[in-house]
Amino acid sequence: MEFEKTIKRQAVVVIHGIGEQRPMETLRGFVSGVKQKLEELDEAEKKSTVRSKPDSIGDIYETVRLSMDSTAKRPITDFYEFYWAHNMRNTKISQMSTWFKRLVFAKRSKVPPALKSLYDTVWVLLIAAPVIAYFVSSYFSSKPLNQFLAPFITATVFPFIMSFLATTFKSVFLNYAGDAARYFTPEPDNIGERSHIRQQGIQFLQKLHTISNNEKVDRIILVGHSLGTVVAYDLLRLLWTEYNRQYDELPEVNQEYLEQINKYANGSEVLDQNSLDKFRDLQYKVWKEQRQVGNKWLISDFVTLGAAINAIDYFMVTDEKVDNLIQQRELPICPPTKDEKDNNIYYNSYPAYTLADGQKRTVKLLNHAGLFAACRWTNIYYSCDFVGGPMTRIFGKGIKDICIQRKSLWILPGGHTKYWDKSDSQNALTLIVNAMQLNSKVIPQ
Repeated sequence: MEFEKTIKRQAVVVIHGIGEQRPMETLRGFVSGVKQKLEELDEAEKKSTVRSKPDSIGDIYETVRLSMDSTAKRPITDFYEFYWAHNMRNTKISQMSTWFKRLVFAKRSKVPPALKSLYDTVWVLLIAAPVIAYFVSSYFSSKPLNQFLAPFITATVFPFIMSFLATTFKSVFLNYAGDAARYFTPEPDNIGERSHIRQQGIQFLQKLHTISNNEKVDRIILVGHSLGTVVAYDLLRLLWTEYNRQYDELPEVNQEYLEQINKYANGSEVLDQNSLDKFRDLQYKVWKEQRQVGNKWLISDFVTLGAAINAIDYFMVTDEKVDNLIQQRELPICPPTKDEKDNNIYYNSYPAYTLADGQKRTVKLLNHAGLFAACRWTNIYYSCDFVGGPMTRIFGKGIKDICIQRKSLWILPGGHTKYWDKSDSQNALTLIVNAMQLNSKVIPQ
């Protein structure tokens, strides 16, 4: 029994990254870029209008929903922003110390390839700074003129330099890197903020799943940028555990696509670049199949941009190896980790129910780590953006990694804020639009 319900309305949820983000700043830029690209790809999109409408999903009154009219190919598309920056305020140096020490003093062999140049630069500066300071001090102390300049330097130049450094430190480290440090470090000082972000995000997505009026959506695409990819991943894996066992008692059950995708997880089928498109097609079919048997899960696609989560093994403060967390199925990967006991990614022959006429039925339910059997993951990153990077290194061969060649200074995350920037000639908008597959009416069934 094929699930052929027409998608009449879909939602795109954008999750911003670190820093002093203002509500709607990320979403408006993102929608503006996507709209322009859609118009370039389809003349009919020029007749579509973006309207601002009330956001009944978020728990703050600073955000609105941006709704895009449908076209012959694309259903009505609502754009939402999950805004979380207000949870990370007044970061202290003490809240960053554990994370900072972990990054600086990690073994170089444990540093992801994209971060090695920055790691080396930090160590060169740490070693060179005291040496340079010593020689500069020695040089000036040997000059008689400095006896007259010293009071002037002490009263004016030195305070200016210290004020500049203090302002820069607060702006760059406390207000930006501080968000990452606190989210990646599960210490008592940070638990409250981490929990608030996750609870708000879960409630946000739950509300979106349960809209019952004429604005009900049939499909959700989740888009994360920078640290927002880590937040998005956490929301996906935590929310999935509330949906993965849902089903309806149906007279007919056919789960052939789940059986097919299970072969990639247990090794019966080889997953490589040649078979990736087939695997992703199966993911979409499993998503529809799960809907067919009564699962209310609506998120079909996860898109990550300049994703910090690609280096979770380096950024996350934990005494447990990430590989172990994956093997224990705490962190879902793509394709999903199989259960070693029965070699499947689903609960085998569970649960069983009996219809009114006495016929027995069985529904195979994806386990709590089976998220990416029914959700495609596309990862886009610039080659010079050391925050982003290939996801398959940790999270599996079923993810579509797309690297865009770009040049930048090695110490700067080149293009990190330019992925959907209309004014940037190297933006990733074409790839972003293709990854979201907003023209869901024409997705091969």
